Amino acid sequence: AKKPAPPAKQVLDKAQEVAERVVTFSSTAYSTHPIKVELESDQGSEGVVLAIYGKTELQAQRQELEEALRTVHGVIDVKNFVIAEDSILPTAYQRLENLKAQGKLDGAQNISMLVENYILHLYGDVPNPKMKSTLEREMIGIAGVKVVVNHIGLNKDIPGNLGKTANKIGV
Repeated sequence: AKKPAPPAKQVLDKAQEVAERVVTFSSTAYSTHPIKVELESDQGSEGVVLAIYGKTELQAQRQELEEALRTVHGVIDVKNFVIAEDSILPTAYQRLENLKAQGKLDGAQNISMLVENYILHLYGDVPNPKMKSTLEREMIGIAGVKVVVNHIGLNKDIPGNLGKTANKIGV
């Protein structure tokens, strides 16, 4: 017979230790992402369901963390709410494709993106301010994105642009 699970508090403490061991903290303070392990539900002698929150640089770390926690005695299930930074960019490009498919980016040129420390940078040219803000709104909604830095310029040569816009360089 399977031995009953230890008390929830014990399982949680052990899970937190495992989480700290698995998530490799880098040397720069800025990219240290603490992982929070919480008790989702206590099933008594059956064990506990954990929920994990926080950020990792890589999807692989996120997965490794979940798998390690599943091996802790007394853990029945793990709900993984951790956001991996390397998943932000593919999500952003998927949203970009969706906007294109909906015809919301007609006239946009050279749109590209970069993600660093959960900050998403937008680049390219669009014909009007509305399109610029549509792009920004779409990207700020991505889980894990803290800030969107909009470097998009308004290209007065793109047909359909209303008036001229003065762009500050290097803002």
